Amino acid sequence: MKQQKWLWVVVAAQALFLITWAGWHHYLRATAPTIRLKTRPVDPRDILRGDYMILNYDISRHAVPSGWTEGNSRTVFVVFKIADGCGVIDEILLNEPPAEDKRLCAQAEAWGDSMPQGDPSRQLRLTYGIERFFVPEGKGQPRFKTLEVEAAVSLAHRLYLKRVLLDGKPYP
Repeated sequence: MKQQKWLWVVVAAQALFLITWAGWHHYLRATAPTIRLKTRPVDPRDILRGDYMILNYDISRHAVPSGWTEGNSRTVFVVFKIADGCGVIDEILLNEPPAEDKRLCAQAEAWGDSMPQGDPSRQLRLTYGIERFFVPEGKGQPRFKTLEVEAAVSLAHRLYLKRVLLDGKPYP
């Protein structure tokens, strides 16, 4: 009888953890400040997961900053500003700034490492963790002229996909 009681305590603790975790992420998306991002989609299909779009943001590429050392990907801090209603990169910082509220954490990887330092064709490829959007089942691939995303910026300066806008209208 005592073992069965402990089993229910463990199951209840796991369920409480999952509900709390989901509630926290929902709270972040609902209350965090949002920025609008311009995107360029690619439309692949995954046999197991269905239709999805790979979202390539305008803020996903930037010139390699001075002080960049060659090597694998690393975390950088993207200071952004709002221009024409959308977030754009103002500056890339290699070290975390002491107090900058308009910044995002991103994983950066240099492209064109064989190019000399300062060559404009050397670019950083920045990923924010919101590069995939799964299309609801049965909706098919949407048709649109412009695609923008509203993303919530968490207290940890991470992005969460809030909603997708096709031609200025929420989708789906």
